[in-house]
Amino acid sequence: MGTIDKGRLGVTSTHEHVYIDLSGFYHEKEQTGYNGAADKVEISALGILNRDPYALRDNLLLADESEQLEELMYFKRAGGCSVVDATSVGINRNPEKLRRAAEKIGLNIVCGTGYYVGPTHGDWVKNADARELAKVMINEIRNGIEGTDVRAGVIGEIGVSEYFTESERKTLQAAALAYRETGAPVMAHINPWTEYGVEAARTLLDGGVKPGKLCVCHVDVENKKPYIDELLDMGVYVEFDNFGKEYYVDRSARRFGYGSFARDEARVALIAELISEGRLCQLLLSCDVCLKTLLHRYGGWGYDHVLTNIRPMLLEAGVTSEAIETMLVSNPARYLDVK
Repeated sequence: MGTIDKGRLGVTSTHEHVYIDLSGFYHEKEQTGYNGAADKVEISALGILNRDPYALRDNLLLADESEQLEELMYFKRAGGCSVVDATSVGINRNPEKLRRAAEKIGLNIVCGTGYYVGPTHGDWVKNADARELAKVMINEIRNGIEGTDVRAGVIGEIGVSEYFTESERKTLQAAALAYRETGAPVMAHINPWTEYGVEAARTLLDGGVKPGKLCVCHVDVENKKPYIDELLDMGVYVEFDNFGKEYYVDRSARRFGYGSFARDEARVALIAELISEGRLCQLLLSCDVCLKTLLHRYGGWGYDHVLTNIRPMLLEAGVTSEAIETMLVSNPARYLDVK
C-alpha cells in the first residue's frame, strides 16, 4: 500500500506466510487410514501431522482468504502491527491478496521478491544469469510485482536447500546485486538442519550487502549455538522463526536434510542466553507460519504465538520487557529501513 516511515511499523513479525503453496514438496507414502494426497486437515489428523507435517498435502497450502484474514486478526488483536510476508517466487506469492488483507485488517504487510529453493526454480531462473535475476527484483522493488503496483519491501526469502545448488548460489548473488541498487534488506532461507547460513551470508556480504541489512533465517530448529555464534560474529541478524513448531518427526519421514524440531522452551532459553552475552540487537522473532496446523482454526497457535505465548515465557526466563520490545519493534524497524 505504499512506502511508510519505519516508525509506523510497531510490533513486527519479520517472517510469516499469509498465502503459500508448499505442495510441491509433498511426497506420497503409505500410511494407515489416510490418503495424503486427498484428505483434508482436521482434528483426527493432528496426531500424524505432529509427527510428519508433510503427511497431508492439504497441510501445505494456505490459500483461503476468509480463513487467513481471520487468522491475521489474532495477531492484530494481540498488538501486532506489521507482518513481513516472506513468500518468494516458487511457492505461490500473491501480492494482490496481500494488499487486500492489509486494507481489510489494517496491518502493514511487507511483500518479498526473489527466488525460493532450487527445486522450485523454473527453466528461466536456471538459465538466466545473476544480473537478469537482479533486474527482476529491482523492478519489483521500484515499480511492482508481476504487473501489479504492489512493490516489494524485502529481498527474500532467498532459498538455500539441503543441497545448496549452483542455481541457489546464483540467486544469492542476484540478491546482492538487487540490494546494491535498492538498499532493500535481504532475507536468506537456509535449510534448517544445515549450517549453510555461513556460506550464504559470506556470499551476500562479499556481494556488498551490509551486515545490518542481512537476516539469516531458521537458526532455531536445532539451536546449534556455535553456528549461531559464527553468524552473529559476522554482524548479521539471526531469526528465531520456528516458534510453534515442536515436531518430533518420525524417522521414516525424515527425508535427506530434514529432522526434528526443538521445543519453544529451548528457543526461549537460548535467546535469554544470547541476550546475556550482548547479542540483543541482532535477534528477530517470528513464527514462519506456513502450514495449516500452525493456524488457530486447525489446532495451532497462530500468527500471534510470539505475542500471546512466547512473550510471557521470555519474561519468565528473565528477559526484560525492554529487551522484548527491542526484538519485536526496534530491531525489525532498523533491519527493514531502506535508506
